[in-house]
Amino acid sequence: MATTFPNFETPWSEFAGEGKNYDLYRPGYPSEVAKLIVDHTVRYRLDGAIVDVGSGTGIFTRVLATAAQGQRSIIGLEPNADMIHVAVRSTPDELNIEFRMAPAERLPFPDCCVSAIAAATAAHRFDRPAFYNEVARILVPGGLLALVHNRHRYSDSRALSEYHDFVEQCIPEYRKGTFTSAAGTYSTIDFYSELEPDLRFEDVKVRQWKWDFDTSLPHFLALSFSSSLIQRSAVMIGQQAVTKKLTELFEHYAQDGLLRQPHVTEVTFATRQ
Repeated sequence: MATTFPNFETPWSEFAGEGKNYDLYRPGYPSEVAKLIVDHTVRYRLDGAIVDVGSGTGIFTRVLATAAQGQRSIIGLEPNADMIHVAVRSTPDELNIEFRMAPAERLPFPDCCVSAIAAATAAHRFDRPAFYNEVARILVPGGLLALVHNRHRYSDSRALSEYHDFVEQCIPEYRKGTFTSAAGTYSTIDFYSELEPDLRFEDVKVRQWKWDFDTSLPHFLALSFSSSLIQRSAVMIGQQAVTKKLTELFEHYAQDGLLRQPHVTEVTFATRQ
């Protein structure tokens, strides 16, 4: 029997009130990813903005703007008002990013006007058939779609492997390697298999960037509670029990007060026909 999480009415509502912690503690993205996106638009002389869909607090949007260096307009789209407010407060004026409130399934642009679209650790929550229809509608021919996803390399970390074992115990529907869907359930994701047979796109490919970062205990706890997995675990067994388990895990594996967190950024690229 599936568990019901009554406060999570939409794919994004569970992040209400979490924007500040999300922006402070969530890891960033490799600058090389943003550079590839910007370079594509420059190389092929594509007109139009670069749009970050599901931009959250603007973590990847700012990486895009830094890479663009004013060569392209950067727009962040986000359906959660709290995230938008934090994004605006956290973004230096000189980056010249425009944030708008809109869902991935109804992109507020006319046809064939955008040079590139990115979605950073967000597309797993989209209604992707509707999103792909919108992407195909607003991208210029030759425009680039980049589905960017950060995830734990738990196979390279006993700490992170145990972290996900713990979440599996708390949330019976969850399994390692699955992600939250638009319906609030869990499923595997294969953006390549979704896009490769779609005749509106070509040159579909996947690239990976492996990287690590270290967390102190307060950082580790704040980062964990910015995740829907840990929020939902707390719904099931209580925040105190979750905090106790995460603290024990940190103390067991940390070295010199820091816990290493191996990550991978996987990006699925596709070009509009």
